[in-house]
Amino acid sequence: MKFKFNLFGKKKKISSGIYSVYQPIVDIATWDIKGYEALVRSEKETPLEMFQKSYEDGTVVPFDFHCLEVAIGALPNLAEGQYLFLNIESPTLEQAFDKGKKGEVFLDGVKEYSEKIVFELAEGVKRSDFEFIRRGVTFIRSLGYRFALDDLTEIGAKTFQMASLRPDFFKIDLRLVRGIADNHVNQQIVKEMVHLGRMNGSEMVAEGVENKEDYKYIRNMGIRYGQGFYFARPEKELLTYLEPPEEART
Repeated sequence: MKFKFNLFGKKKKISSGIYSVYQPIVDIATWDIKGYEALVRSEKETPLEMFQKSYEDGTVVPFDFHCLEVAIGALPNLAEGQYLFLNIESPTLEQAFDKGKKGEVFLDGVKEYSEKIVFELAEGVKRSDFEFIRRGVTFIRSLGYRFALDDLTEIGAKTFQMASLRPDFFKIDLRLVRGIADNHVNQQIVKEMVHLGRMNGSEMVAEGVENKEDYKYIRNMGIRYGQGFYFARPEKELLTYLEPPEEART
């Protein structure tokens, strides 16, 4: 199934030949697939190169929508109770997601899947941007969509400010998760994040889980969901089943 939008009329030139891959977000206890994060890919450029170029030439918002349009092709294939996590750039949230703007057109086009979509916003935005983020998140939620705070790396004033929006999901950055079994500093930071998430009623997702030691550590911390190569790599097609290795069952 393809979704059709006419968001920009004559579009500025944006990168072509992009596609999405989907990485499972997994229930750590059961290995059931809770959802998938859509990740943009190209045969010619890395995601970082594509987004840097779009910021430099002023096309980040149309490029972001182009990525979203590609990603949502997987929506009809989601099983009952699964989510599709969609990354959104902060300028897109600021400029387009409000009444009568392009974001409303996009949301209206996928409204039958509103309960299955989670928009991810990176925690690394400036504190001065908080007011427009709050407005954008409020607008998205008013139409039935969920919101995740992505790339959590620290506990500080900005994190508490963003947490006041009560995200449906907190996603702990892979830089904290990789090697956490042997990193006492990161262990303490993540424990505080888990506590903050529980206070806010947010589900926790540990990104970057790549080995059994880190997997077992975050499982013992009570983090419910994980994402990373230990579970599955991103694929063009949605993985429908994961078999936990024997080491994960003990």
